[in-house]
Amino acid sequence: MMEQRGIPATVLITEPFQAVVASNAAKLGAAGYHYLTVPHPIWGKDETGLRVLARGIVSKALLQLTGE
Repeated sequence: MMEQRGIPATVLITEPFQAVVASNAAKLGAAGYHYLTVPHPIWGKDETGLRVLARGIVSKALLQLTGE
């Protein structure tokens, strides 16, 4: 994991992949690893829709990356 190398990181996924991320994190010895979730699907969203999603998670992403 990047954090083990001193590099802050997070994962951005869509809702259906939460169980996959949790399972893989546990297998890698990182149970409870943080991630950000957005509604599924995002592929059909236009630029405005993507900006709305980003604005909704940017503060959480910064918190996960900086701890502040």
